[in-house]
Amino acid sequence: MCVIEAQNLTKVFKGFRKSFTAVDSISFRVEKGEVFGFLGPNAAGKTTTIRMISGLSRPTSGRVSVCGYDSILDNVKAKKHIGLIPETPGFYGEMKGIDLLCFYAEFYSLSDRRKKAKELMERIGLDDFTDKKVKTYSHGMKKRLALASSLINDPEILILDEPSTGLDPKGISLFRKLVKDLNNEGVTVFLSSHILSEVEQMCDRVCILNKGKIIAVDSIENLSKKIGMKTQMNVFIDAEGITDNVLDVVRKMSDVLRVEKTGTGINVVCSRNVSPAVNEILVRNRVKVSSIRVTEPSLEEIFLKLTGEQNES
Repeated sequence: MCVIEAQNLTKVFKGFRKSFTAVDSISFRVEKGEVFGFLGPNAAGKTTTIRMISGLSRPTSGRVSVCGYDSILDNVKAKKHIGLIPETPGFYGEMKGIDLLCFYAEFYSLSDRRKKAKELMERIGLDDFTDKKVKTYSHGMKKRLALASSLINDPEILILDEPSTGLDPKGISLFRKLVKDLNNEGVTVFLSSHILSEVEQMCDRVCILNKGKIIAVDSIENLSKKIGMKTQMNVFIDAEGITDNVLDVVRKMSDVLRVEKTGTGINVVCSRNVSPAVNEILVRNRVKVSSIRVTEPSLEEIFLKLTGEQNES
């Protein structure tokens, strides 16, 4: 089931002398329950797209729907399904954390606002700070408070714009766990981040944006195959025990592209991870395998290759 659908979405900012197209006729779908990564260099159009999805900015042309509701024409209904965490959350510092959440709860006419607010403060680990003013919170605490405020209406979709900005490693780990738990409970996550390792760990699919245009949408594994990036396996073995005949058997395996003998074993270049099959062949031929180290193409390598190729063209 599709929960976000963008169709030929375009945003043009008009200047005094010339116009600037921030988002150029992009189309994509986000399926219910997935973690969808939204990537791109600076000024690629990520935040502008998020603002259009959230109904905070009107598209110049095209449309985007949220759970079947147009983000502009059915703005109120669409927003009920969304929890948004902007890159830089803005809070009134003089309010207490618990009161801030109660204030947000009023927008959704929740009957037991304080109970809901307390539950969320406990969930994000700020139950000891419910009666503290927001201005006393650290940056990481404010990020968690932003997460709590985005969950006040039990949204089906959580939209995160650079959620790890300014967080230390402990804060990133805690925030990531909270988001993963929410996804495991069925919440769809739309994640925009420049920390590619974070996206790689969390996302089912990624959409790569460059200069306002989509250049790829797929799983990381499929993107790697499409652009011809290879998996490498370093197989550490008893070099004395391997013969040319055994090497030839490995070379003839499906998906194996190249096999080279090294001082500590063999290096296998392949189109996908075939380490179990390689290990089985070696053991069957009485080759003692110490370990196999598999190096998959990283999202960073894929991202740089795709955006670099487009920038050169």
